[in-house]
Amino acid sequence: METLGQLDPYLVGAVLLAVLALDGSLLIGVVLPGDAAIIVAGTALTGPSEVALAAVAGVAGCHLGATGGWLIGRRYGSRVRHSRAGRWIGEHRWARAERLATGEGSGPALAAAYFLPVVNALTPILAGTLGMSYGRFIRWALAGSTVWVSAYLVLGSVAGEFVRNNEHLMVPVAGCVAVVVAGLIVISRRARADRRTEISEPAGSRTPETASQPLQ
Repeated sequence: METLGQLDPYLVGAVLLAVLALDGSLLIGVVLPGDAAIIVAGTALTGPSEVALAAVAGVAGCHLGATGGWLIGRRYGSRVRHSRAGRWIGEHRWARAERLATGEGSGPALAAAYFLPVVNALTPILAGTLGMSYGRFIRWALAGSTVWVSAYLVLGSVAGEFVRNNEHLMVPVAGCVAVVVAGLIVISRRARADRRTEISEPAGSRTPETASQPLQ
């Protein structure tokens, strides 16, 4: 971890800018969530000045990504959503992002969407597709990305400093994190299975007696 803490903050900022620019424009955030990239970048930062430098670079990357995503949505419309990549992402994720972009209080919701992994990579394209004005969209996008990038960089920096000062706790902490993550995965999969069951029940709601009756 000492090596991680010695990385050039300018290099960290440049890499973070590139990752977040791709996150919102080319949907890289679907595969590599920006949250993880910001936190990892934060672990390499060792002081407020370095965090501030990386935050500026990260927000600049978000601005580029949001602008690129909005332009793609405005140019290609729903073709991205219905493309092979769009179908792989999943209609439920697109629908969730669309609700954020079109529901009441859509401006603050767009800002808060940065804290929703995967969804935050879809909202720029949807904003352009749905015809939201660029000025209104980018204003809320910048507000949300500033809070998002700054908070996660600080979190990563604090975590990195803790690990560097307490390397003897790495194994037990890693074990606890693994258990928590495994538990969350199990709970998430069970919740999705329950939702699929609820959705499929109406289609199969006919009783066996009703189903066996001949059609008149």
